Amino acid sequence: MPTDTDLSVEEIRARIRRSLSRTIWYLLICALLLLTSNLLFKTFIGKFFPAFLEYEIYVNVIIVLGLGYLIINSASNFIYWTIRRRLDHATASLFRTIARIVGIATLLAVLTSIFNVNPAAALTIGSFTGMVVDFATQTVLGQAVVAMFLVLLRPFKPGDVITVVGQTGIVKDIGIMHTVLVSEDGSKEILIPSNSVVTAIIIKAVKPKTEDDVG
Repeated sequence: MPTDTDLSVEEIRARIRRSLSRTIWYLLICALLLLTSNLLFKTFIGKFFPAFLEYEIYVNVIIVLGLGYLIINSASNFIYWTIRRRLDHATASLFRTIARIVGIATLLAVLTSIFNVNPAAALTIGSFTGMVVDFATQTVLGQAVVAMFLVLLRPFKPGDVITVVGQTGIVKDIGIMHTVLVSEDGSKEILIPSNSVVTAIIIKAVKPKTEDDVG
């Protein structure tokens, strides 16, 4: 099976079309579900089960959270393949990671607007749900900041051979939550939390200089 680095131009174009169509479909499905939810709560549930009206906000959050993740993933893949058609995998992967970080920030802003209250209040309302969302948000945002640091300063890039937190491998991807290494024999993938990478000593293999490089 071909990897991202050795696909033909036609295969890349096919993936561009596929990721774009998925993004559009997810957006349409999200809009349709939100519209259906709104109509359902304002008509049927509001008329026959008024006590359940307060749950509309949670239904909307679930819809936005679930479809939002799919939209972010497909849109970032569209950006990756569009750039990959012209540039190398490392550069395209950098823009994909940035797109995912921006997407997550946008998704959190949308969720906050659904709550229609101060973000701090929405996430610390004292309920179990609030505590879970608060913890998850802090974790994701913390990892996103670290990932942004890694992709912008680029202490290493996809294709480099590095040793970090006792693991050695070829960098496959710098994601939001993990930096992915492939073992040198290609038998396994190693997922290292991004916040562990940024605080660790990184040993990067250097290609030996040839006579042409010296000259």
